[in-house]
Amino acid sequence: MDESSRLNDLYDHEILDTNPEENFDELTQLASLICGMPISLVSLIDKDRQWFKSVYGIELKETLRSDGFCHYLLDGKSSLFEIKDANNDPRFKHSPLVEGNPYISYYAGAPIKSASGNVLGALCVIDRKPNSLNDNQKQALQILARKATNYLNTRKALLDQQKNIELNATRLKQILDNTPGVIFQLRIQKDFEISFDFISKGIKEIHPDLTYENMKANPISFLNYIHSEDVDGFRKSMRRSVTSLSSYKYSFRILLTGDKTKWYKVRATPKRMDDGAVVWFGTLMDVSGIMEYETILEQITFDISHVIRKPLTTLLALNNTLRNHDELSETDLREYADMIDIVIKELDVFTRKIDQFYQLKVADHHNRT
Repeated sequence: MDESSRLNDLYDHEILDTNPEENFDELTQLASLICGMPISLVSLIDKDRQWFKSVYGIELKETLRSDGFCHYLLDGKSSLFEIKDANNDPRFKHSPLVEGNPYISYYAGAPIKSASGNVLGALCVIDRKPNSLNDNQKQALQILARKATNYLNTRKALLDQQKNIELNATRLKQILDNTPGVIFQLRIQKDFEISFDFISKGIKEIHPDLTYENMKANPISFLNYIHSEDVDGFRKSMRRSVTSLSSYKYSFRILLTGDKTKWYKVRATPKRMDDGAVVWFGTLMDVSGIMEYETILEQITFDISHVIRKPLTTLLALNNTLRNHDELSETDLREYADMIDIVIKELDVFTRKIDQFYQLKVADHHNRT
């Protein structure tokens, strides 16, 4: 027997010094009733003690390991360990548990094992006088011990599963908290009372006064930071999304210190829950740079429609002139060539400006990423 491995196995079950559990208490009660014994225990063997997960018929929490009986099952060789009269057994007659309370005379125990096969303890029945079990009672005690084994291993599997869920939830939260922008789950009740089920820590990047705690405690206060010209549209579009369960998109400005603002876009997918509430699964992203580019692009579009009109008009006129004249003098050709050269230069200046804008856009993108 590898005692170190066995103890590690026991500790991995995280059961020592835990509260009573009904499954184990029912087993000790059944064991006493079936075997006709006044005392029954689910005993788990620690390094220096035996601790009782369940106790029936006696007031006892634990004893010294060396004083007990259950540790004789730890080698895993026996399916039942029985002492018919401890007062006449040299191994036990001087034990404090035999000479004193609870005055053990009879003991029978069946091993409780881990999934890996280590004996962690025993389900045992005890009498204060010499006694014995018949074959059916011995078989029943072993069956109940296997039930205790199943409960123990199922309990550990559930604990492991819970740990994995908590670990994955923690990892997911860390990922979400480190994702650019804000990720949230917003619950909207029938009366339009709102609350955040979850909101990532990115909320603090939007405004110095916005924190995770503030948004959880008073989510409606977020409206106080939206530009007054955008609040009404935000509210109306939000209600439309909740009513129609349509995907939500809205761009708005957040008021910063002074007259400064930043553009944000919220996107959310609504889902109606069984209680009638609508839950939004969404994101909130800083789109100030995009809005600036859109403004510049609008200006470029305007420039294209106006600035390029002159060279295009000139080119069309030259093309028409050249088509309608079969013979042109050298002077005419030079004049037309000069005019074409002017148009080319104007177009070149304009295209260079456009190229400079895109180069700035690319550089800005690299700096942001």
